[in-house]
Amino acid sequence: MVERIRKRDTRALEEAIDAYGLALKALVTRILSGRGSAEDAEECVSDAFLAAWHDIDKYDGQRGSFRTWLYTIAKYKALDKRRQISRLTNAASLQEDTHIAGASAEQQAMSSETERELIDLIRKFGEPDRSLFWLRYFYYEELEQLAQLFGLTKKAVENRLYRCRVALRQALHMTEKGDGVNEE
Repeated sequence: MVERIRKRDTRALEEAIDAYGLALKALVTRILSGRGSAEDAEECVSDAFLAAWHDIDKYDGQRGSFRTWLYTIAKYKALDKRRQISRLTNAASLQEDTHIAGASAEQQAMSSETERELIDLIRKFGEPDRSLFWLRYFYYEELEQLAQLFGLTKKAVENRLYRCRVALRQALHMTEKGDGVNEE
């Protein structure tokens, strides 16, 4: 099938869609987890097959099966869509909350400042902790995949992520205390 797709055989692409379409849709639907519509899931699956068609030369059978490669493409399409939906939802929610609750500009600025602080703290993590943290909590990567990617055990990944969370909590708590001390 892969060789036929490389030769631009559209029948081979149709066969791939028939063989893997439902499984990819199930994966995408789980990732979107109720945030997106059925049309969003269909769009992600279509985008995944389109990307596979255009990028078939990037597929390396030595690194994994064609099925796994398609799953990976679909997963990242779904994660991108999830982030897009979340941004739109969060922006709408923030506007609504601001309008309804009358949140002050000061409260909004403090929230943005905390977010920037958090990102700055994550960027200061050493490797592989920084990459593990981003991949797990911003890209929803599975622990098993992270362990395999970084050559660690699942338990080692869990421990590293736990230490990262503790470090963030402590750093943010110290910043809050530090702010109060500076005001005295």
